[in-house]
Amino acid sequence: MTSAKLLKNFLFVIFCHCIIGITFGATLESSEIEEQEYKQDMARIKALEKSFTSGPTNDLENYEKFVDQIQKKWVQKNREHYARLLLEICGPLSSGDFKGNRPRTLARKYALSALETPEAIPLTLELELIGHVMMLMYTPDAPKGEDFAQSRKKDVEVRLHAWKRLIDAIDPNWDPNDKPLRNVSPPYGTTISAGASPEHIKDPKLRADYEAAIEKNRRKAERYLEQSRLRDWLKRYPKRAEEYIILAYSDQPFNLQELKQYLDKYIADEKTRNRILDTVKKNIEGQAAKPPKEPPKAPPTNSIQR
Repeated sequence: MTSAKLLKNFLFVIFCHCIIGITFGATLESSEIEEQEYKQDMARIKALEKSFTSGPTNDLENYEKFVDQIQKKWVQKNREHYARLLLEICGPLSSGDFKGNRPRTLARKYALSALETPEAIPLTLELELIGHVMMLMYTPDAPKGEDFAQSRKKDVEVRLHAWKRLIDAIDPNWDPNDKPLRNVSPPYGTTISAGASPEHIKDPKLRADYEAAIEKNRRKAERYLEQSRLRDWLKRYPKRAEEYIILAYSDQPFNLQELKQYLDKYIADEKTRNRILDTVKKNIEGQAAKPPKEPPKAPPTNSIQR
């Protein structure tokens, strides 16, 4: 290869490295800007919530316009940021800060939007959002017929998805007694105390060993905290999800086959599947056994005479 070709190839490699460096730097800078914007918007939401008066007296229309701005800005960005912002937004809508039933319908809408790609957000965030996915069932403006059936499918599927994800995330071999260290002891041969910074160790090998031990303990602490929280969710979430699923499928239009398909897809435990199906079936049969309601009697003729 001639010197001219060698020089050309060398310059090309340098050019590629420069482009990669510039792209990586730009991506890093963009990520930092987005993180800052996320913190600012979260602060805006919390400041607005603090301005609300006690009771259902706040302006829902203005709050909805504010939420629309947040959604348009974040829906195509970081999914976890988007989900956390909407979770914060759902709080006032579900807690009685606005009058009527529409706030809860909006909370359901926003929570479902955040749950469109549940695998892109942490499991605990998915579980928290589902708390706002509550369909109106026993109010005059509750969905009926096919509208109810479609809403039910969505509500039940998000619950079952999170349920399966929770079961899959539980480590059966996790030992709650095997706790991480509060402070990692330094390697033998050093004079620093446990928990001290590795920079105080002059020997490179001992310092590296100490840093590795600290990192290993940090990962163990994260894992311990994660498994502890997941087991807390396991104590309450499946029971609440099961109650909601049974309630939803015990109402018309009845569809045991659809429920069975969802349970087969998401619930591995046969006893749980059978318990839910049997309960819904009994509820449906109980309603069928009830005598049909008589039409309301017309008022006496003399009661409507003027």
